[in-house]
Amino acid sequence: MQTSFPKIATVILAITAVSFMGMAVASYYGRPDPIAEMHSPEIDEFQFEATQTENGITWTVTPAVGEDLSPKQKDNAYNAILEAYSSKSKHLSTETAQLNELTAKLRERITQVESEQEQDLKALEAQIAILEAELEKDQLALANGSVQFQKLAVDARTIRDETTKRREDVIRLQNDLEELRTDRFRLQQQRLVLTDRLVRLQLENESIQLRLDQLASQTN
Repeated sequence: MQTSFPKIATVILAITAVSFMGMAVASYYGRPDPIAEMHSPEIDEFQFEATQTENGITWTVTPAVGEDLSPKQKDNAYNAILEAYSSKSKHLSTETAQLNELTAKLRERITQVESEQEQDLKALEAQIAILEAELEKDQLALANGSVQFQKLAVDARTIRDETTKRREDVIRLQNDLEELRTDRFRLQQQRLVLTDRLVRLQLENESIQLRLDQLASQTN
């Protein structure tokens, strides 16, 4: 009995060692591949560089966009990837905030322009109506005056010149009205473009934050 105990203990120890080795291998291969993750399209604007040191391999992360382009050194590949995702998330948050501010200013400007244009449009329409009424009256006066052309030649010429001038004023005011409508349409299109860009940035930021949380949970 005393002779067989060491043999049994040896067998149990061997089985335990193999079990722990299997758990370690499963844990290692269950983690995401850092090299493949470095080529992820979400962080393709970051450069990763490995450096051999006395203490092992360290990684340097260098962003290509954003305000802070200084390289960051990390002690392993997973921390380097987390740094890239964190930096990308901060950059997207900053850009989103700036875009929100720009959109708010644009909306305020559009509201102001629309208010001003509404007043200008009403004034122009009223002035055009007055000019058209005067033009019609002048044309009627010209038609009646043609019967006594010899007697009213000077008056007819004056009325004709005034009619031409007012017709030109009507055309000019109509052109101004069309330009105002074009400006308002351009501002509305610009607001739609900025709104679409803001939505895409918010979606991308949410995707980056989700991936960052997943990587953080997997590497802890």
